[in-house]
Amino acid sequence: MPRDLGASGLTRMVFPSLYDAVETVSADSQGTFLRVRGAEYSALVLAAAFGLMPNGELGHVGALAAVAFFLAALVLRLSGAGETAEKRWYDARAAAESIKSSSWQYAVGGGAFPLTDVSSSQRFVDFLHGVLNTLPHLDVPAEARTGLAVTSEMNAIRTSDRPQRTAVYVVERVEDQLRWYESKANLNKRRARQWRRALVLAEAAAVAVGLLRVANVFDVDWLALLAAVAASIAAWQQLKNYTSLSEAYSVTSHEVQLVNSSLGAQANESDWAQAVADAETAFSREHTLWLSRRQRPQ
Repeated sequence: MPRDLGASGLTRMVFPSLYDAVETVSADSQGTFLRVRGAEYSALVLAAAFGLMPNGELGHVGALAAVAFFLAALVLRLSGAGETAEKRWYDARAAAESIKSSSWQYAVGGGAFPLTDVSSSQRFVDFLHGVLNTLPHLDVPAEARTGLAVTSEMNAIRTSDRPQRTAVYVVERVEDQLRWYESKANLNKRRARQWRRALVLAEAAAVAVGLLRVANVFDVDWLALLAAVAASIAAWQQLKNYTSLSEAYSVTSHEVQLVNSSLGAQANESDWAQAVADAETAFSREHTLWLSRRQRPQ
């Protein structure tokens, strides 16, 4: 039975099982990628730190530890674990976004699946099979492979009248996405400021330490450690690309707000289908920009 959104009485959207499966793969792969890169950068910093230890009573422990951490960073890089996880992350997220968009278009009778098209149901199923066939390396669970069908909730929304479909689409798709974009934009803006502050502090500390060493206050080469810390912070900033993501989310949020203002004003089903297509195009534009980062060296 279709589920309702509390007192609103709106049928709640439920996506095909393939969507949840690739979302899980995306999240797991993203976590793996970030852990691998974080471990690599941390190993380089630790190698620099142990490299400062002089050979003394502990023998060559510092040098050996430095070599071990450099070796760990080298193994992580040469293993390709990060690149593999990154590819799975991007491919899975692209698939999830495509499934989500097409599911909404089918459910509300818009975009590529207007109500006038009697073959929409079969074309949607064929679309899911096509997505699965292009991602054989994602190891999608067997239950998701057999659940490639339109959900009862999607059909319930599709067979309702247009005011009901409009309400469901605006509340569950448009407004939900707007909240997500605004939240992500603010989060990435904060993170960009935090990491920029950390980089400035590391570089300022390097300047201060350099001046103290010139003044013969100490003779330990702390500059090498601070240089490694600063380089790792800069690499992490580039990896996460906080500023660009914040700007992309903000722009998309404003664009979707403009599209949202026109939803519900259509005179017929043809106009409604086009309005939904316009909204989904706005959503996909942010994802297309995000996906293009994969083409740039990290």
